[in-house]
Amino acid sequence: MHFMQKYRTVVLLFLCTLLLSGCWDREEINDIAFVIGIAVDKEKQDYRTSLQIALPGQSGASGSEGGGGGTSGDKSWFMLSTTAKTFRGTSLEGQKALSRRLYYAHRRTLLIGEDLAREGIAPMLDLLTRYPLNRLSAMPVVTKGEAFKVLDTDAPIEKFPSEMVRELCFLNMRHPRSLKVFIDSILSDGIDPFLPIASVSENVPKDWKDVKTNIKLDGLAIFKKDKLVGMIEKAPADALILAMGEANTPEVMVKAPEGEGTLFLKLNENNSSFQPHIRNDKVSVTIQLYAKGVLVDNESNYGDLREREILTLNEAVHKKVKEDIEEGVRLLQSKYNADILGLGRSIHQQMPKEWDRIKERWYDIYPNMEVVVEPHIVIENVGITNKPIGLTEEEIVHD
Repeated sequence: MHFMQKYRTVVLLFLCTLLLSGCWDREEINDIAFVIGIAVDKEKQDYRTSLQIALPGQSGASGSEGGGGGTSGDKSWFMLSTTAKTFRGTSLEGQKALSRRLYYAHRRTLLIGEDLAREGIAPMLDLLTRYPLNRLSAMPVVTKGEAFKVLDTDAPIEKFPSEMVRELCFLNMRHPRSLKVFIDSILSDGIDPFLPIASVSENVPKDWKDVKTNIKLDGLAIFKKDKLVGMIEKAPADALILAMGEANTPEVMVKAPEGEGTLFLKLNENNSSFQPHIRNDKVSVTIQLYAKGVLVDNESNYGDLREREILTLNEAVHKKVKEDIEEGVRLLQSKYNADILGLGRSIHQQMPKEWDRIKERWYDIYPNMEVVVEPHIVIENVGITNKPIGLTEEEIVHD
């Protein structure tokens, strides 16, 4: 009997070991190459994919030596760049030259070269949407010129250039375009996709020593479906983001209503709404913009900014915002025939029966439709001083 108890205990322990499978799918960190960012370009008929791969051993120590691949030795990342006939093929070629398995789940940004974007990016989007490790939360950005040059900048303020691109996206827009939103815009009716534009910039004058290259976001890349059709520069691009209600506390520069110089107002809590109208088959959309303004700088000799002059300044701000948005909309309608604001989508959502009637003719209607811009901005604060600093009363110009 005593023997049988021991026998049963041994068998039970043995069976328990079968349930303890452990980390059967574990993967050691030193077996993985973490891809932080990707730059994709078109090189003749081939794709060129440049992977920015983190060097964990370099990440914690400042001033440490190391690095490799296509970069200098003091960076916490290195670049692996390969070419192939297909986008997927570049990944397979890259894996052949790497002793660790490529791991894409930590990728933050996707930089798309200008030439590739103009040709169309639909073929590469299939891989990005089908393969689970390609997170749709990554930020796609179009670059001026080759994308790999932007990804290979110094960007000294962040650990990785790709991380800097991501942070810039969040500074530029309240809800920056992720890969998911971008693909949704391609597949949807009544809206065209857009992406921010990144380029290489110099931090200091060129004749300075030890010049570090940096990245800046400057303008919007306009798409029709998956193809880039044009780029809008900074000023009208900022106005279009403001019209979307997506601007992140933008500042508006206005000319002083009287005298000389300029004033800067920060627009807080900005929001917008689109109101479509269809009368006698004539389509129009009213863009209403709401914001609270704060005067942050007065580099003019204008006024003491009491009640009357604040009203005059308010009118000047309304005029400037209205003109900037109208200029951006004019470019979209007449030059690119692209509806990145989603005016068609507003008709689809608010007047679905009318949209069904006009959607086949939308790109014939859109360039000639009336777009009314109505800013509603209230200046709430002019700061702790109302007069221009450093001027006598005789030098200040009033209404």
